[in-house]
Amino acid sequence: MEDKLHEIRVFENFQEELFETGHVIVTTKVVEKSLNYFGNAHGGYLFTLCDQVAGLVAISTGDYAVTLQSNINYLKAGHLSDQLKIEGLCVHNGKTTKVVEVVITNQEEKILTRATFTMYVTGSVEE
Repeated sequence: MEDKLHEIRVFENFQEELFETGHVIVTTKVVEKSLNYFGNAHGGYLFTLCDQVAGLVAISTGDYAVTLQSNINYLKAGHLSDQLKIEGLCVHNGKTTKVVEVVITNQEEKILTRATFTMYVTGSVEE
């Protein structure tokens, strides 16, 4: 199986730009291993970036959480060497669930993806 699939690296070269309660911004660069067969950033790569940032947003509110439901819209292709900004914002900070909106933009500030994540709280960061 390892011979047929290559590893998709998500946070290989990421930088944390902002980590505030309910608001996280991470930047990264699209690398060759994150491309699909058409030479664009793989949809699974972009989704994983969004999912990881949604989890970081949950942690920023003081809770650990897992994805309960998600929706993503792919609006524009990402390309090799694009500088991506992944921004997550908590729009509902409940006791058992959180709703996080995540947007990926490129260096031209064009929106590549817009996603919404419902996160299920599994525990407090302090526990």
